[in-house]
Amino acid sequence: MMSTSRKPFVILMLVMLILASATLSGCIQPKTTMVPMRDGTKLATDAYVTTGQQPHGSILIRTPYGKNSLYLLGNSFVKQGWPTVVQDMRGRGASEGNDTVFRNESTDGPDTLSWVATRSFSNGKVATWGGSALGITQYLTAGANPPNLACQYIQVATPNLYQWAMYPGGEFRENLVANWLAGQGSTYILPEIYQHENSSDAFWQSLSISTHYSDVNVPAIHIGGWYDIFTQGIIDGFDGYQYHGGSGALGKSKLIIGPWTHGSMALTTQGQLTYPKNSVDNFSQTLFWSMANEYTQGNLSGYDEYPAVTYYVMGDPTDSDGCGNFWVQADNWPPASTPSVWYFHVNHTLQETPSQYGEPFTIMYDPKNPVPTIGGQELFGQIGPYDQRPVENRSDVILFTSPPLTHHMQTTGRVHATLYVRSDCVDTDFTVKLTDVYPDGRSMLICDGILRMRDRNGSDHWEFMNPGTIYCVDVDLMSSSYMWDAGHCIRVAVSSSNSPRFLANPNTADGIARNTTSVVADNSLFVDAAHPSRLVLPWIPCNDTAPVAVHLQPRQYPPVLTLLRSLRWASFIPRDGV
Repeated sequence: MMSTSRKPFVILMLVMLILASATLSGCIQPKTTMVPMRDGTKLATDAYVTTGQQPHGSILIRTPYGKNSLYLLGNSFVKQGWPTVVQDMRGRGASEGNDTVFRNESTDGPDTLSWVATRSFSNGKVATWGGSALGITQYLTAGANPPNLACQYIQVATPNLYQWAMYPGGEFRENLVANWLAGQGSTYILPEIYQHENSSDAFWQSLSISTHYSDVNVPAIHIGGWYDIFTQGIIDGFDGYQYHGGSGALGKSKLIIGPWTHGSMALTTQGQLTYPKNSVDNFSQTLFWSMANEYTQGNLSGYDEYPAVTYYVMGDPTDSDGCGNFWVQADNWPPASTPSVWYFHVNHTLQETPSQYGEPFTIMYDPKNPVPTIGGQELFGQIGPYDQRPVENRSDVILFTSPPLTHHMQTTGRVHATLYVRSDCVDTDFTVKLTDVYPDGRSMLICDGILRMRDRNGSDHWEFMNPGTIYCVDVDLMSSSYMWDAGHCIRVAVSSSNSPRFLANPNTADGIARNTTSVVADNSLFVDAAHPSRLVLPWIPCNDTAPVAVHLQPRQYPPVLTLLRSLRWASFIPRDGV
């Protein structure tokens, strides 16, 4: 049965196909070639090329979701003069081999680029394009430093699968990983993922470029969303290329981040909020053509003069007089900021002065009754900014709320919380959520994080707790950009679970999927003078950063392509696991 959330998507797809039949007359029927990889496995590859095409910069798109789903996109790109190659990844669609879930991308990507570069339509320089899984393969390809790669357009992806897809904070990202693999028919890979819980395992070496950005030698446009599943991954990718890449990459990338969930750049509604029309991405594709023209065709296009960073400062979109919801352009990331420290107090308040006294708070965390996930950086179920009040009244959630702010407050950059905690178990989790409490009482999620205590000193090894010992730990809430309006409150919610976003920790020493029992953990959070648990926000004085409008005009596309752009994610981002 079709889910309710799926119906609007299907209706829009039907509209798109009807329009396509009327406006994309004379579509090019691509020729499928089985392109051999270095191990002999052949991948199904479609080339969209016009008759008599002269050597030209080309576009390569590699997908696990079926190359035929990108038929309209291939036609629209080639009609604009760009030979376009679309390929089924290994073990997917019509390609040979077994689906190894990205582990062959560092070789399959370069091998495909070499094949494209030898075609008569190619001038030897290839741009890659795509988002999510189609962006992950781009990162892993670039890390191999292939000579024919010229530039990349990477949307909502991560250069490190362990850190930002599988085990952020050391805890398994259950909802995303298990459901995505189920939708691909690839759940057979789960036991391997469970077996390799530490980042030091060789299993992860081919699934990250974080340790060798110096091998990346091309510019890229990195596009993400504050509520995307890979928010920090896309920022890390930009940082790696821009500041740590090889000579062909240093200082040549762009970072664009909007108030978006995964693949919703063309929409104003995100979760339970509707942002202004200025929140829509109507400029990044134009920037891509500018980059492609310069780096595959040698035509100076103004790409290099465009600011390195374009980010959206979110705020309360329900208040027409609010101070947030504008774009800022900058030369670097992160912007200069000052730590704004908010201490937890025994009376459940957040204060800018430390607490002098207070008994610890206690959480009785039962893995069989975890705190349910509501919204956030998710791909399945509720996604984006959601009101957290339905779970904030639980006995295993501790709230700390600031007084109503007397002036607006902007934070942009990495957010983290320092907690002093204790447990009667050898392992458990601690979670932290950051919300904006509106004057009407809504507690709208901004960002969140988790820490699996055995990973508190690094994800490359385990250190179990000594029951009864107090530990000082940092919980990474990753990056965001937000403006609290005067009259709003800052809120922090501390707990030990957020399920199914993260696997509910059984509070035992067993590895994931190897435990047969669970226990209830008696977890404590300290807030006294000797144990100043706190939230740290990257504060930006509002008079130091003036909003800068994005003035690039959107490219004029044919009507069907305009619709295709608004639905382009539909081709490679399943919303309900199918």
